[in-house]
Amino acid sequence: MLARYPAGMNQLECMPVREVESALPEFVYLAEMTDEDYALGFRYREIASPTATSRGRRVVAAVFFIDVSNRIVRVYDGAFNRPGYVHQCFGVARRMKRPSWQAVQLTFPDARMALRSWQNGRDNLEFGDGVLPYVEACLPTSEEY
Repeated sequence: MLARYPAGMNQLECMPVREVESALPEFVYLAEMTDEDYALGFRYREIASPTATSRGRRVVAAVFFIDVSNRIVRVYDGAFNRPGYVHQCFGVARRMKRPSWQAVQLTFPDARMALRSWQNGRDNLEFGDGVLPYVEACLPTSEEY
């Protein structure tokens, strides 16, 4: 027996469908920013968000600028289905052929926690805990930032 739903009840009909050959970016950046984020120094920036099929893809995201090769960005944390904050370093990790933006800290649920971790020098340790790889920083080009 086929179930019939009144108009508007079956929301799956309206959901966007992603093409099979299109690839998701490594990080899903969020452009939404809270007042607390702004007070802490986050600003809207257009940054690179390449995928396998679109190397030059750019998006607007909430970014805390540390230096040219380091930033903290607001991302979607899929593991917990919530926004999060992660410190990224542009560079080369072991067994990588080309530089890219790599997470050098775990994703924090709060901007203050991410900033505190960076300020206390707990990110991107060469002989660190082994959770995340050490990234040798490089200068990104304008297309890569």
